[in-house]
Amino acid sequence: MADTQASVVGFSDNLAKPSSFTVEEIYWGYIIRSGRGPSVGVAVAQAVCFFFGVCLLTAALGLMILPALFFDGGLGPMRLGAAALFGAFAAYLLWFASRGTQAEVHVDTSIGEIREVICNRAGKPTTVGAFGFDTIGGIHLNDREHDNQAVLSLRYRNTSQTVMVAEGTEAQLVSLRDRLASDLMVTPTTSDRAA
Repeated sequence: MADTQASVVGFSDNLAKPSSFTVEEIYWGYIIRSGRGPSVGVAVAQAVCFFFGVCLLTAALGLMILPALFFDGGLGPMRLGAAALFGAFAAYLLWFASRGTQAEVHVDTSIGEIREVICNRAGKPTTVGAFGFDTIGGIHLNDREHDNQAVLSLRYRNTSQTVMVAEGTEAQLVSLRDRLASDLMVTPTTSDRAA
């Protein structure tokens, strides 16, 4: 009897938890934001890229404005080349540092496409991948035992490549899974519990 009451209390606690993902309706479909924070590795990589990008940009500018640049005969073109190279690396590193970390899934029902998108800090989206509805091989809802959370993901064809859509409790993700299955016309599956 105590086990039954404990499981009912645990189930109601899972329903009461606010979901970490959001679904925003757009005229062409909807946007699913996973609500998952950026990983520590990506945040550290972006901070390191920002630091080195600023350093390379400073070095490039320093090479360009050196007074000896235009008076050193043969070394002027070498300095210009080095400044251009440093500037190109700096631009790439600064672009990566400003790229953003929050992934979104855009379900475009008007053209039958799913886009994996990352928005930068200014809100400009960058498409990481695009998949037609017909290339989605399955929708999977995987439970994780260690934190009572579930992950909803899409599988590309019958490969191991997946797109993580959202995470939350299983009760919160079932309606989103069913909506995606209806839009994509695929059979949803619930995978075995993953450790």
